[in-house]
Amino acid sequence: LCRYRVPWNMDLKLKPVFLAGVMHLSGNQSPGLLPPRHKYMVKDMQRLSPFADVKLAPSQRTWEYVIKTGSMAAQRFLTAVKLECPEHLETLSRSLWIRLWTHGLEIHETDTFKRACREAGLSQELADKLIAMCKDKKVKELLKSETQEVVDFEAFGLPVFSTDLPGFDKPQWFFGADRLELLAHCLGKQWLGPTPQKVSKL
Repeated sequence: LCRYRVPWNMDLKLKPVFLAGVMHLSGNQSPGLLPPRHKYMVKDMQRLSPFADVKLAPSQRTWEYVIKTGSMAAQRFLTAVKLECPEHLETLSRSLWIRLWTHGLEIHETDTFKRACREAGLSQELADKLIAMCKDKKVKELLKSETQEVVDFEAFGLPVFSTDLPGFDKPQWFFGADRLELLAHCLGKQWLGPTPQKVSKL
């Protein structure tokens, strides 16, 4: 969706959300816990990677981190980023995503957050502040409320996209990256596939 910020002239706002909280509160469970579905997901990611021009290479460690460790620490860190320096939220979110889904590495250790900040050009002082903020009640409560907001949409997983649409008096939501084409239709925007920057150069 970030690739469509310019083509759609979109004011895109990212919100860190705790996936396990959404799953629990909605009564859903991780698709990775069902062996046939997990097997299909791995194969599907192999197909999706070149199609979307995103390097997906989950290892066994990736799934262990996703299912056993979870993303609470990472989402608290990103929530702190949103509060303190929102201009870095997209870069740091992508950095942690690549670390987990491309390299199969953890995203919950303090050193990992420091490394991500350093690679994004943030000062050591700011990195330390963001990490310290992860323990603040304000950060925890904001993550909790934004997770609850997703549940209040009656969503049951992530990603979720919320937008205003003509004819509706409240934001409408769409679930799943495979619904971006439908989102484009509802917004009256042109869908150019997962890599619009390549299509625009043709």
